[in-house]
Amino acid sequence: YYHQRGFERYRCQMTKQIETYIEENLSGEAKRTALELVEFLRDNELTFYKDTCDCWKDKIYYWVKLGDECVCFIAIKDPDEPDNLWTIWSDDSSAYEDASISDEIKNIGWRYVDHCGNCGSCGGGKEKNIFGKSFPRVCGCTFRIDNATQEDLPFLKTMVDLRIKELLRNDAISHYDLLIDEDNDPVHDPEPLQNYMNKWDGPEFIEQMQLNSSKSVLEIGVGTGRLAVRVAPLCGEFYGVDISSKTIERAKENLAGFENVRLTCADFLSYEFDCTFDVVYSSLTFMHIEDKQTAINKVAALLKDGGKFVLSVDKNKDGFIDTGTRKITVFPDTPDEIKTYIKNSGLLLTEQYETEFAHIFAAKKKCK
Repeated sequence: YYHQRGFERYRCQMTKQIETYIEENLSGEAKRTALELVEFLRDNELTFYKDTCDCWKDKIYYWVKLGDECVCFIAIKDPDEPDNLWTIWSDDSSAYEDASISDEIKNIGWRYVDHCGNCGSCGGGKEKNIFGKSFPRVCGCTFRIDNATQEDLPFLKTMVDLRIKELLRNDAISHYDLLIDEDNDPVHDPEPLQNYMNKWDGPEFIEQMQLNSSKSVLEIGVGTGRLAVRVAPLCGEFYGVDISSKTIERAKENLAGFENVRLTCADFLSYEFDCTFDVVYSSLTFMHIEDKQTAINKVAALLKDGGKFVLSVDKNKDGFIDTGTRKITVFPDTPDEIKTYIKNSGLLLTEQYETEFAHIFAAKKKCK
């Protein structure tokens, strides 16, 4: 049962706090490990629901969720499994396929792959790619960890973190897909609204790129092409990447008149580019990237010697985009942190300035 989505099938309600059950039923290292994991889950603003459906009503079984989506499941002292003090299952997730994690974490994860035991809940399991390695007949939950110890905590936290990042990424994709469904396309905004958006990335922002017809350019978070329609005519080759498939399709329509444009629906951090660029730029996109150092390191690797990176980040410090009908988690940027990330990447910060709503950074890759 625990493998399937459709949370509404079950009558789940808050009863005792899970910490109380842990205190009452576990001891020693098991209790210490379980409490530390629960603290980590709460720090990530996850919610615990005790399952009271027929198959679990006399047991201690919790769904752990982010919003309406499951992250993991926890059982404590299941009477049907007397050898197990407590068990954690992951939810099914593509985040575990080719994650960029250490070999140590991978090896622990492979040890805990949940091979199908023919209980009937997952139909015999299926082949899964887990951290780059193929496994046959894997149960719906991917991982099962019985009697976790302190040694397992780094893996458990990584497992949860990967799932959370996947869900937040999916929320962002859904948000921008819905904007297209709502016919929200800034390329066709009226002039007053375009002038308003220029307060983040107007003509001075584009001038920082020092474009000419020989240069190749990459935009991270191209959207529907609001900036690309101005940049593409000024460069030799234009590349745009965005995680929303509907947004990319609209961008292709908006940029159909330019023969030098290539657009890709992909996650910038995981996509493998087959070329380097004279200019990489981004505006109002880094708020969706949690690991900003990794992102800027990748920018540095994608730049040609002497290439330029131009970045606009919002001054707003809210942790959410709230449209009134949906709420999307973002990761606000601070100028001091961005300067540090740029320096750590090996790029040379050449200019920094402010607009009414944004901090603008221009950096250069040193020539070898």
